[in-house]
Amino acid sequence: MTKNETIHVRVNSNVKNSAESALDMLGISVSEAINMFLCQVSLVGGIPFDIKLPAPERVIVRNEEELAAKLEESERDIAEGRTIPVDEAFSKLEEKYGI
Repeated sequence: MTKNETIHVRVNSNVKNSAESALDMLGISVSEAINMFLCQVSLVGGIPFDIKLPAPERVIVRNEEELAAKLEESERDIAEGRTIPVDEAFSKLEEKYGI
């Protein structure tokens, strides 16, 4: 597919930098991500994801430092017994969200 159109978009610099960091970790450029998004809009006939309020705690990390901090927090939770077995966790998720 030939790429011969240009789109100019104004975005918040923090959002742009955060997105670029996340996409960089995935090995995807902003241009490729926007192309993927537009292809999905065409395929599904609308926004290709649910638009809803964010979860109380974010699971997504923006950079390696945040990832390291989340991993350290997880290790502390395990060491201090603040975990449950995975099958119990999935049961609770199914119960709460009807998955």
